[in-house]
Amino acid sequence: MKKAYQTVCGLLMAGCLLVSAQGCEKTVQGTSGSKTTEQGLVSPKVAEPAPTPPPVTLPGEERVSDDIVVAKAEPETARQRTQEMQQEAAATATTGLQDVFFGFDKWNITDDGKQALATDAQWLKTNNGKALTIEGHCDERGTQAYNLVLGEKRAKAVRSYLVDLGIDAKRLTVTSYGKDRPFCRERTEDCYQQNRRGHLVLRVK
Repeated sequence: MKKAYQTVCGLLMAGCLLVSAQGCEKTVQGTSGSKTTEQGLVSPKVAEPAPTPPPVTLPGEERVSDDIVVAKAEPETARQRTQEMQQEAAATATTGLQDVFFGFDKWNITDDGKQALATDAQWLKTNNGKALTIEGHCDERGTQAYNLVLGEKRAKAVRSYLVDLGIDAKRLTVTSYGKDRPFCRERTEDCYQQNRRGHLVLRVK
């Protein structure tokens, strides 16, 4: 009888210890979404990242990409610029200035390009009061944003080479048209080659 009593007491004590151990890990859900344990420890709530604000585009501008913004031309301004370009093209045709052509996705000056620029530099030295716009052009492959950047690199490469030949950088303005103003519209490699160029234009103003 005594042995049976001791066995029952032992089982009861083991059951109490098991319940106590489970109770130590009990958690309470807090009102803020964090978890609080009975020991008073609070697990931090992970903050959600703030959304990225959209890029700002000012009135009169058109966003080509996150990094490139171009100005929208008003109709009257566009007409005036078209007339200026026609005058510049006519004036440039009388100078004998030579364009520089580039390989696909390239902006380094080739040997043929160096020869052309040597002739252009000599013309600029002879006509000291004249100034040029160097236009960077690309073929139609690639995005508009990518080709605007590539065209700028080509125009800057031409300007840099002319400066190395002794031309004042203040006489040389660079701009990029990317693939927007092709010289040839056929979808052939020969045509693409014609469009990958640094085009020298005599400024009339």
